[in-house]
Amino acid sequence: MKWTVLVCSLPLLTACMSIKNVKELPAELIYQPPVSGATATIMGKMEPRHTRLVGDRIAFIMEIDGKRVPKEKKETYSDTWDNVYPITTGEHTLTVTYRMAGHYTIPTKITFDAKANNDYQLDFATDIGTAWFSKDSYVDFWIKDKSTEKPVTEVVRTAPPPEPRVVSYPIIINR
Repeated sequence: MKWTVLVCSLPLLTACMSIKNVKELPAELIYQPPVSGATATIMGKMEPRHTRLVGDRIAFIMEIDGKRVPKEKKETYSDTWDNVYPITTGEHTLTVTYRMAGHYTIPTKITFDAKANNDYQLDFATDIGTAWFSKDSYVDFWIKDKSTEKPVTEVVRTAPPPEPRVVSYPIIINR
């Protein structure tokens, strides 16, 4: 009898644990590509893992001009690194960040002036995950013109978030 109850309740409990309360962003907060006029494109960058022990290095765009980039429900923003986003010409502010395995950085803003019919790519340099005992201290971002491979912005530096504080509580055992 106990086994029957356990076997019958297990799928129900598993289903309850796997249901996530995911709330969608309103459409007005999600980036919409331009429908007409002169455009350019922008995309993130991925450098493949160099050993089996570390993950791919991914610089990705989270927001364009304060609007979240669109993604599928099950995607993370780092999965969108290779999405090509059409943008209007003129000045744009991107919110960008970096991820490599369990390492990530604080999102940072980078501004650039897009020219018509140009393709741009977010580029980066980092010490995160580059050696066994690297300091994991920074990521430098810039935007380059893909056709010339030349930077079109200054370097913007960001860092991983500070280590979480460890809070310890005494445990008092009375006999």
